[in-house]
Amino acid sequence: MSEQPQTSRPADEPERTTWMRRYALDPALADEFISFLTKQVIPAREERGFTVESMWLSDGKDELTWFVSRFGNREEFLATEQDWEESPERAAIFADAPAYVTGKDLRPVTRLR
Repeated sequence: MSEQPQTSRPADEPERTTWMRRYALDPALADEFISFLTKQVIPAREERGFTVESMWLSDGKDELTWFVSRFGNREEFLATEQDWEESPERAAIFADAPAYVTGKDLRPVTRLR
């Protein structure tokens, strides 16, 4: 029988929730979108306690996957995410942005290693 991966954390380490965000992109806008994310979106999310763990762009520049985390449980993560989604700050950031993303896959994930 195979051994199950360890998913526990040390008792003194605070709980952290992570979500995978995978976006289908227009490859022609990928570089512009990454600049938009890194200069405008990510700093605003970081001010709300989110951490971008990593970001990956497919070789064809048609898919971007990033992992964003925050201290707290899933409910706390979702409440902060909803506050961000409904904020005037987010609305202003995205007001004149092109439709970079053509599809989304958003889901909670658990780090195994």
